[in-house]
This record gives sequence, structure tokens and C-alpha cells, in this order.
Amino acid sequence: MSKVVVDPIGDGRAEYDHNMLDQAFYEWSDYKALLSDSTRYVVVGRRGTGKSALVYKLSQQWKAEKKFCLEINPNEEELIGFRAVASLLGTSVGMIRAGVKLLWKYALALELSDALSKYYKTSEAVKQSTTIKRHLKNWNSYPGGVFQKLRKSNYEWLKSIDSPESRIAELSERLNLSDITLELKQILQQSGKQGVILVDRLDEGWHSDSIGIGVVDGLVYGTGELREALTPTLSTLVFLRDNIFRSIQTADNDFSRNVEPKVLRLHWDPQELMYMATSRIRTALKIEKQSEIKTWNSCTANELHGISGFRKCLRHTLYRPRDVIALLNAGFYQAQKQERDTLIEADIDIASKFISKSRLDDLEKEYSSVFPGLNLIISHFNAEKIKISSSEVQSFFLLSLHNELLTPGERQHLTILAKEFNGVSALYSIGFIGIRNDVSKTFAFCHDGRQPNKLITSATELVVHPCYWPALGKGFISEDEAVAAEIFDEYEVTIYSADADQRSQILGRTISELSSIATGTDGASQFEQWCKEALTFCFSTQLTNIELHPNKAASQRRDVVGTNLGTSTVWRRILEDYKSRQIIFEIKNYESLGIDEFRQIHGYLGREYGKIGFIICRAKSNELTAAEIAAFREYYRSEANHMIVKLTANWLAAALSKLRSPQKHDIADMQLGRIMDEYIRIYANEQLTRKSHKNRNRHS
Repeated sequence: MSKVVVDPIGDGRAEYDHNMLDQAFYEWSDYKALLSDSTRYVVVGRRGTGKSALVYKLSQQWKAEKKFCLEINPNEEELIGFRAVASLLGTSVGMIRAGVKLLWKYALALELSDALSKYYKTSEAVKQSTTIKRHLKNWNSYPGGVFQKLRKSNYEWLKSIDSPESRIAELSERLNLSDITLELKQILQQSGKQGVILVDRLDEGWHSDSIGIGVVDGLVYGTGELREALTPTLSTLVFLRDNIFRSIQTADNDFSRNVEPKVLRLHWDPQELMYMATSRIRTALKIEKQSEIKTWNSCTANELHGISGFRKCLRHTLYRPRDVIALLNAGFYQAQKQERDTLIEADIDIASKFISKSRLDDLEKEYSSVFPGLNLIISHFNAEKIKISSSEVQSFFLLSLHNELLTPGERQHLTILAKEFNGVSALYSIGFIGIRNDVSKTFAFCHDGRQPNKLITSATELVVHPCYWPALGKGFISEDEAVAAEIFDEYEVTIYSADADQRSQILGRTISELSSIATGTDGASQFEQWCKEALTFCFSTQLTNIELHPNKAASQRRDVVGTNLGTSTVWRRILEDYKSRQIIFEIKNYESLGIDEFRQIHGYLGREYGKIGFIICRAKSNELTAAEIAAFREYYRSEANHMIVKLTANWLAAALSKLRSPQKHDIADMQLGRIMDEYIRIYANEQLTRKSHKNRNRHS
């Protein structure tokens, strides 16, 4: 490395990192979940967990699928200006939420209508609409972004009405929401197009008062209600920072019941963070495609090799991409200055000092609104207070109450936390301290805002998260080997994430449904629906627009069809070798296949459907029977040279089971590639099947 490069593996802020995201974005489990699971529309994560990166890449994905994708990223000035409108709707969170919800549904509907008016297939329908056309003309007469238009088009007339209650009542009539929604749904249905709306950066200009909370609360509710009204023609996602989410939870009594079931909380595990980092390293250092471990080992010294070495680096982070990127950038910078190509532990230690203060500043800024007085509590910790008892931490809260500079809000909050070790639980829930596990005798940390799952007593042992040690004057972790060993021997961060459980629950429920579906005609429709859902989960980023009976009225009614994006090895192979952009899956709710089933799918192939198709059946094994081999060879050796592949429901269920582990996100792709190799090497030729080959060996 003769030339010193600043930030070699990219910028930790997604809005400035598009080039690296285009080349090295890692499709981790939450990204795949958002592509395949449309039930959740609120995405919650702390600073640096990848929210803006998700917006950027999801938008690219859905635009590639020819969906109407709107991104709403307001700036600070827009949201601060909109507070003037919100202040006319009342003083309580509930009143402000009710009014903002109506305004926001109106704004989103018109923004989507405006996009449709510029598309040649739907522009005429928008022109012929009655209500949308009238409102859209007025809407577009105002310059600026969505929030500016809302303010300019509504502030003066709202102000002219004498009370907040009357203003909210007038909004419902004035905005004609029911008519606009009905017309918009008809336009989308007639066009066969789907809309997607992504709302991000709502923390810009955020204030934790009733107006700020009421505004975001109304935006969340409004987005959800418009989504429900336009289902299935509209999908929406709202991205929120954890501190804002907590503020709404506290202020809105209905939030837990109405919104929380629709929430996905962003979560990264060590394996996924390694994949994310090595993907960037491979691109930045121009390393040839190889496994993640080999990539990592190629640029690190022995003590940092392997997943265990990567975990050493994670000690200095809060298990989020921004921390990892910042740490490795600083580490590589240190290595470059000493003209080394590999990272050593000393590089990581020095890098941790650079980023530690930023992590602590982030923590104080992020949670100042939901944890008033946090900066004062943290000021009591220092290099001598790294490993500490719960009683001593609680004494910090009692001591802070004597500070004359406390605001009333800070005093109230710290008074509550000073009782019954509530302060320990609060510091644990934001990831500042870890709690000793009585069984493993190691310390566990929480990175997703959950409360401890054990009783806190005066004897409970605590430790400050190592990523904050340098900022508190502790220096390198290696300076206190005894404490470091106690924390990091078999080190594991305990993350109480309902979303990891929900992933398993969703997949488990899908798998278990298969056994309840009767074979034959009675269960045919249910089996088709099951196969569609299973295919969507297994190939969520490789196949898009997966539809059941997309051509219902046609004489040749294909069961399931998906568009092949050619984004993985096997699907690129299918696109290039077999010219198949539209992929056909014929669903047969019985075990044995014959020439008729192969003839049927053979008739469907050609043009965009290319030369390959799949039959999914209820057979016990993917291996072909003698009759199926004969049928396969007839069409493979025909002039059309069609490849017809049999898959089984059991095979799909097994793939779903493996998908419970985020590390096996591409398992279905890999196995499908092996099946295709087997068809070419065995079934396409006059060779014996694998089973008969084994039998012959046994008797020879």
C-alpha cells in the first residue's frame, strides 16, 4: 500500500457511500425479510444500523422490478417548517397525530398520483379521474418537497378556523380522502402496477416534545392506513431511529397494540457483520472472489484470523455496520502509514481510540430525549469505573439528583430511575453496560433496547461496554487483560430480538402447513399457494413479481411465474444458458409425474420463458423415476432442447428450514445449482441414475 487511502472500505454514512453500496452491498437477513414479508412496514434501528442503506438498495431493487417507487427523505428545514402546521392541531400527542395522519395520507396519495400521471400507461387514467385531477393541480402549484407543499397548502386556512377540533374535522371533508383513495386504487389495479413508498430521515429536525412525537406518530399511522386502503397495490416502509420509536411508545397508549406488530427491528449478528465487511474489503482491495474467511485472513495478521479474530474487532463496536466500517477504515489507515498490507491487533486498538469518543457522543445524542440526564450519569464513569457493581451505578443516580443544573425533566427522569435498580436496566437497554451471566460467568450486552431478562440486585456485577473504554480514559483493552479475558472468553453479545424469533416462527409456520395440505384435487389450490410462498422466501432477491396464475384467462394457464433478475450464479446461468427471463413453476399436488406433465410445461416454454421450466410435486425425493427420466430426455433431446426440472415440496421445506439461519440465505440457490448439474451429468446422458449405480456397485 504505497498510497495512503482514507476510508478505503467506504463511508459509514449510506448517503455518501452509494458507490460502495452499488459494488459491495451485503444482502443480510433483514434486507431479505423486507423484500419477502410485506406485513411489516415500520423499520426501527439505532444510528448506523443500515436504515439509509436499506432505503437506497430496496429502492433500486423495486425500481428494477418496474414498480412506482417513491423515496421521501425530508431535510431539517422541511420538518421544522411543518411543525407550524402541526401546532394548529392541538397540544396533545393524540390530537396532533389525528390531524397529521389525515394530511399525510393525502400527501402520499397525491405524490403517488403525480408519479402515475407521468407514466405513459397511466397518465390518461389520471387525467380522466375526477377528484385526483382537481387536487393534483392545486398540489403541484406549490413548489418544494412534500412537507413544504403540505405547509403552504394548508397553514392559512387551518389558521382561519377557530379550534383544533374543528380544524381536524374540516380536514376530513376538505381533503376528499375517500374519493382520492378509491380512484388511486382503481388506476393501480387497471395498470397492473404496484406502488412502493419509502419514508426515511424523519429524525431530521426532531424534537421530543408533543409536537415532534405527534408528527412522527401521525406519519406512521397515516402511512399504515394508506397502505391498508390500497393493499395489495401499495407497499410502504417507514424507517425510524430507536430513540424516536421509544418516544412514541411512551406517549401513545395505542401504539403497542396498533403498530408494534408491524415493526421490524434491525439486527446484525457477527457472521453477517463479517460478510458485510469482507464484501467491502474484497471490492476495495481488489481481492479475487473467495470465501469470507479467506478474504478476511488475507488482510489480517495471525492473531486476527478467522471469525474469532473478527470477533476481537467487534469488541470495539456496538454490532452495527457504521462502527465496523469506521473501525476498519481507521485500522487500515494505521497499517498504511507503516507500509503494511495487513491489519494487526495494535492497529485495531489505536483505531478504537479514534472511534470511541464518537460512539459515546452518538449514544448521548441519540438517547438524550428518552433518557434525560444521560450525559450527567455517564460523566460519573471513568477508567476506574469500568467494572462496577449495580449498587454503585444506582448511587450515581442519587448523586446526580443533587446537581443544581438539572432541568425539571432530567430531575423527574433520574428520580424514577434511582429506585429499585431501574437505572441499571435503563443503561443496559441502551447498550452502555453489560450484566454478568451467573451461568457462563461472562458478561452479556444488549444492543436492541430490551430490558434485562434477569432480576437486578445489589450483588449484580456490571461492566461498561468496551467500545466506550477509550473515551472514558481506559486506553486499550489489552491494558487490562484480566478484565478483558473475563469479558471476552467465549464472548457473546446477548441480543433479545423478537425479530430473530419471528423469522423462525414465520418459516416454521410455513413448513408445518405443508403436512396439513391433502394431496390430490382437494388440496390443489392450497398447495399452489404454499408453493408460491415457499418460492418467494427461497428466492426473494433472485426472482421478482412472483405471481400465482398470472394469465388466468389464457388457455395455457401457467401456475407460478417469476421474473429472473440473474443476480446469483445459478439464476445468471439460467438466464444466459437457457435464455429464461420468465421462470415457470408448474404445481402438481401428487407424487408421480409422467409424459403428460412434461409435455404440458414443454408447451409453455419459448420466447421470454426460454428453455427451462420447473415442476413442483409431492414426491418423496428429487431423483427421477425411470418414467420421469424417459420424459425428461424426450424434450431435452428434442429440437427445442428444453430442460424440465422436477422439484419436490419436501425439498422446498428443507430449504426453508435452513433459511432459519441468516448465514444460509443462499442455500436454495446452491442446491438448485447442484440439481441442474445432476440433470446434465446423469439424466441428460445414457448414464445410470445415482441409485442404480449404487446398486450395481453393491452387486459387482
